Parts: sequence; structure tokens; C-alpha cells
Amino acid sequence: MRLTALAGRLAGKFPGGSKRCVSLRCSMGSETPKVSHRVQKTDAPVIVNMKKLMASREDVLSLAQGIVHWSPPPQALQAASAALAEDPSVHGYGPAEGLPALREALRAKIAKRNGLTQHDVLVTAGANQAFTNIVLALCDETDNVALFTPYYFNHLMAFQMSGSADRVQFGPCDPNTLHPDLDWLESQLAGPHKPRMVVLVNPCNPTGVCLSEAEVERAAVACAKAGVWLVLDNTCKSCCWTAQ
Repeated sequence: MRLTALAGRLAGKFPGGSKRCVSLRCSMGSETPKVSHRVQKTDAPVIVNMKKLMASREDVLSLAQGIVHWSPPPQALQAASAALAEDPSVHGYGPAEGLPALREALRAKIAKRNGLTQHDVLVTAGANQAFTNIVLALCDETDNVALFTPYYFNHLMAFQMSGSADRVQFGPCDPNTLHPDLDWLESQLAGPHKPRMVVLVNPCNPTGVCLSEAEVERAAVACAKAGVWLVLDNTCKSCCWTAQ
């Protein structure tokens, strides 16, 4: 009797042109293999715990995710159905950076609505994958990184899974406004253990606080002066209805 866990899919092709899955197997009676120290130091996702709680009780309402209760527009469903039936390319691997037409549309949107021209676009399967890609590309497990509390839980999990669980510096927020303490940030950047990456979320998840343009600019200038990466997560930007 064997326990099989799917470990992943190889990117390269095996002889014969087929792709294969990699499996980890352990026979009954042998010593049970252990998972990595990185995973052991990674927090359990709160949304999974909430779903388990909601499945076991009827008096629980989750505010953990802003998931809409309506279906996609009919024209979107029709376009997706037509593509599946008529476009063979949707059934294969696409460009790693994302579909060219989608990337071009996003560039135009970012230039028009956000006023940004010095940029490029990489399409990922969700913002969490985008952030994980950034962490893997820019940070080593020996680097310090900075998050402001309360932080978005998946950001901390990305650092934990990549080996930086013990290197996270938690910056404070003002107890009344919940805006990040940029005096603390500038102090950390000037110190002997400055972070390699600083993360700001705007609007903040979970507080909903919106940073002002002056605050973002101050953080950007401080990080640039220190030679530190500043990652600005704007996932919830469309939920902000003010001039900020």
C-alpha cells in the first residue's frame, strides 16, 4: 500500500514528447518523510479556516473575502464558450508573460487611468502568484523584508514559504488612523539591518485605509535612496471611490 502526493509537473519534455507528473511515494512501514522547514513555519491560510467554520455552522458570516454573488455577464460567457470551441490556441500553453493582446490592453489602461508610462506588464494567475513571483525574484532567504501591521496574510505566507519567516520586520501603524509609520520606515532604511524589500498595500487589506499620494511618494523616495525594493500592492484600487 502506498501514499502518493502530487509534487508538480515538469516543464521539460521527456523522450517521446509527452509530459509527465512527478510523484512522491513512501511505502507503508518506512519512515514517514517530513515536509520542509519552510512549510512548517508557514501560517495556515485564514480563508481556508473560515470556510471550514462556515461548513460546520449556520450562524457564521465570513467577511474574509469580497466575492461577488452574481455570475459573469452573458457576453463574457458567450465569448469564452466560442473561444473554447473555435480557437485551438486556448487549449495549449500560452506566452509566459501573458497574451500579447491582453498585455497591450493593460498597458493602455495603466497609461490612461493611472498616468504611468515607465512600466511593463506581466499577467499572472491572480495577485498572490504575482507577489510570490516578486518575492522569489527579488529576495533571498537571508534578506530582511518589511511589512506593516495589520498586514495581508498572504504576503507573510509568501515570505514564510520562501524561507524568510525569521527575517520579517513588522512596522507599526498609527493606532488612530491606521496609516503606516513612515518615520519607522525611514529609521529602518537608515539602520544596519535595512530590509531588502518594503511592502505597502493601497488600499490596505485588511483595514481599507487609502494612502495619500504624498505618503506613497515619501516611501518611494526613501526606498530609492536606500537602494531597496518598494512593492506597492494595489489589488483593491477599484474599491477606492475618493479622489485619493
